[in-house]
Amino acid sequence: MWEDVEFSILHPADPAPAKNGFSLDIDVAKQVLQELLGYQDRLGLMKRKVSTLCSMKPPSKDPSTMAMHVAMVGDGRGKLGAFSYGGGHIDLQLDYVTELIDRIRKALAAIGQSDQDQAAAVEKTHPGTGSRGNFG
Repeated sequence: MWEDVEFSILHPADPAPAKNGFSLDIDVAKQVLQELLGYQDRLGLMKRKVSTLCSMKPPSKDPSTMAMHVAMVGDGRGKLGAFSYGGGHIDLQLDYVTELIDRIRKALAAIGQSDQDQAAAVEKTHPGTGSRGNFG
């Protein structure tokens, strides 16, 4: 279902952009992640509202009201209504946003792990200097 487009988050030590796809700098990636989390929350709220709309009962049993009700929420036996189709689109958007959030989090975590690994290597090479080094 997902068409992969390669993206990377630029590490400050190696800021070469991706050859195929696009690259984000760390601060931009964090900002995009925060915006996506907000969007994910809004989509979750929309999904709950659609669920409520789809569980409505018709206000009366007359034929025109029933026909309108089926057109809006479906018949409960497999025929979908407009709200159900809208809910399906919200589900697709939510899946997409969730996948993108996961990928950005993994990329940021990999950069964080790389930074920790480099700090540990510096500490082994120059004990007691930390990441500042001893150049004087």
